Amino acid sequence: MVHKGGNKGGQITIFVIIALVIIVLGASYFIFKDTLFPERVSPTFQPVETEFLDCVSGKTELGIKVLGAQGGYIEPPAFVPGSTYMPFSSELNFFGGRIPYWNTVSGNNLPINQVPSKGDLENQLSDYIETQIESCNLNSFLEEGYNIRRGIPEVEVSILDRSVRVFLKMNLNMEKGSETLTVTNHRVEVNSKMGALYNDAVEFYNIEKRDMFLENYSIDFLRLYAPVDGFELSCAPLIWNADEIFSELKNATRDNFLAMKNFGGSDEYFNLKLPIDSDVRIINFENWPSTYEVEPADSPILVAKPIGNEPGLGILGFCYVPYHFVYDMKYSVLVQLSQDDELFQFPFPIIIDNNVPIKFGDVVISPSERVNLCSEAAKSNVTVEIVDSKLNPVEGNVSYECFDSSCEVGETINGKVEGSFPQCVNGNVIVKSSGYRESSNVFSTVNGGSLTIVMDKVYEKEIALKLSNTNSREKAVVTFSSEELGGSYTLLYPENKKINLSEGVYEVRVYVFDNSSLKFEATTMEQCVDVPSGIGGIFGITHKECQTINIPEQDISNVLVAGGQKEISFSESDLSKNNLLEISVERYNNPTNIQELQIVYSLVEAKEVGLKFI
Repeated sequence: MVHKGGNKGGQITIFVIIALVIIVLGASYFIFKDTLFPERVSPTFQPVETEFLDCVSGKTELGIKVLGAQGGYIEPPAFVPGSTYMPFSSELNFFGGRIPYWNTVSGNNLPINQVPSKGDLENQLSDYIETQIESCNLNSFLEEGYNIRRGIPEVEVSILDRSVRVFLKMNLNMEKGSETLTVTNHRVEVNSKMGALYNDAVEFYNIEKRDMFLENYSIDFLRLYAPVDGFELSCAPLIWNADEIFSELKNATRDNFLAMKNFGGSDEYFNLKLPIDSDVRIINFENWPSTYEVEPADSPILVAKPIGNEPGLGILGFCYVPYHFVYDMKYSVLVQLSQDDELFQFPFPIIIDNNVPIKFGDVVISPSERVNLCSEAAKSNVTVEIVDSKLNPVEGNVSYECFDSSCEVGETINGKVEGSFPQCVNGNVIVKSSGYRESSNVFSTVNGGSLTIVMDKVYEKEIALKLSNTNSREKAVVTFSSEELGGSYTLLYPENKKINLSEGVYEVRVYVFDNSSLKFEATTMEQCVDVPSGIGGIFGITHKECQTINIPEQDISNVLVAGGQKEISFSESDLSKNNLLEISVERYNNPTNIQELQIVYSLVEAKEVGLKFI
């Protein structure tokens, strides 16, 4: 038997599918009709529409240029002034243009964050085009008999890597004779690399915030063009003019930043090698707002006094002038990124405090606005556990430093302390324990938490100096310096032969001296510098100040005969198993005049000593 109605279900399913397809196609038509089927403009009104779109395209191109020139802003944020202490306002004035900083510090030392998103750029450009459409002049068509009326524009902008698309919804009513037409949807696409430039700017900004490479370059310029620390062989004081130092630093900063390239540079040092496609140019002008300070200095004159001609220091065998100056510098650079003939630029503040680069987030409270964080700040519960390298508990004292406040937390019990810490971003947990090196650990306490600190045990080591061709009369100055441990340790050998060391990397320097009969005659010299003249100094008026420097006659009782340096890493295993550290040094003949003394000094500076545990 045949059942004729057996396919009814399949037929119904087919009808349902066909109906759904018709609904989808109908909806798609109304949604995408402006894109798939753009409004057709008759030849009568095509010249009007073409002229109007050309005007919109021109306004878009102008808006893109403003965005690039002003760091992604057409209308900059509200102005926030700077101050003498913090010279950065919320924006940089560049030949009359206002370029907002993306991240900076205000005059009252509060952080300013105004990094625009790509959506912000699109919204600003949309608003700009909407306000500029009114100025699109179509009057020439009125003279030809056209009647043109415009509605209220609504603009959407999409910024892509290589183009900017503008979608404009506005009734453009056109009449000529008996013919009429209304065009509502208008679309313009402008060739532009604004999207790619913005992406590269964000990448540059993020890398700089993370690595602080601009600040690190600034430290290089400081140490290259200004006296920071060191010493010179001289019996006369060293004198510098701080204003001249700052002037040279400004010129050097300008020239060296300008020499930097992202690729293609002939000098490897100036090749930034950033993972971006844009050409990079970094600009700094010496007349931009900035502050430069140096300590110790009670006047524009910096003076470093000689050591070696005082009683009791004859062992040194010569005069030398040590110096150590600490600089605070705050100034701006303008980062320019370009591709072909398009530009995107934004300013960046550089802050160097006490010869150290500072991130903007680390600078919150100015010296004039210090608060006692120990008593006034909100508190968070933090647990600190102290252990040695074998994870055994260590007893010690815990404190917390944030800005200029140092807050006592307490003593550990079984290697642990739980306390109320002042809420602070990137403060320092300080741990002190007998027999261990003091530890400092960066820790943010805003959300509370816990921290485990591994302490480095301190070991007392004996030093043995091994000299070639020794006559057993030599004395030596031995210095152990460690950047990671933040200090240096000096002993006078053979009177002192023991030193406390912990695990870490050290630079060991040795200077060996022997008896001498060298004699330097007394001399007199005059040294002059230009200093500002009272109020006239504001206008660059200076006068000479001179001082007579008397270099006394010197009998050199000891001369440099050996020495050198070497970098070495001490593990805890080395320090715990061995007690005697041998330093091997090659000895030279005793110099008989100042020229030979200078040669020995040069040899010592280039010589590497031997170091081993025995």
